[in-house]
Amino acid sequence: MKSLRIPFVLLAALLLSAAAAAATGKNAAGTFGNREQLRECLTLDDTLRARTTILTARVAESNKRIEDNAAEDARLVDMKKALDRSDKAAMLKFNDVVLAHKQHVEQSDHDADEIEKATNEYNADKAAAEQKCGALTYHPADVEAVNRERKKASAVAAAASAP
Repeated sequence: MKSLRIPFVLLAALLLSAAAAAATGKNAAGTFGNREQLRECLTLDDTLRARTTILTARVAESNKRIEDNAAEDARLVDMKKALDRSDKAAMLKFNDVVLAHKQHVEQSDHDADEIEKATNEYNADKAAAEQKCGALTYHPADVEAVNRERKKASAVAAAASAP
């Protein structure tokens, strides 16, 4: 009789925890969110996607500038080899080119620092959004209703921006 008691106690505990979860709105996938939460989470997702696009473009531009700086550096090395050190005007011109290159490199470094800062902020915001929205599930009727609202709002915005 004792051997049946343990499975019965486990089954009773599981049933009670399932009932408690149902009473609080929790399910196996997480907590049911309402339409307002769904709207907010979709807006957060849209914002994060837009920021991803912007960051990706900024990184590509920064990488291009870094490549340009490396090519400019190689040209400076060649210019220095061919430089007539007895020609004061050529020396001054070369120094001006070197100073301009230094400014380009400093600007690239500054841009890379700004991109790193923006990326860290993005990652923190993404983690916060995942924390806020990741465990929520939604009733299909709520998803359909919010998607209809978003499509309608998008169509209105498109019509308003059309010439």
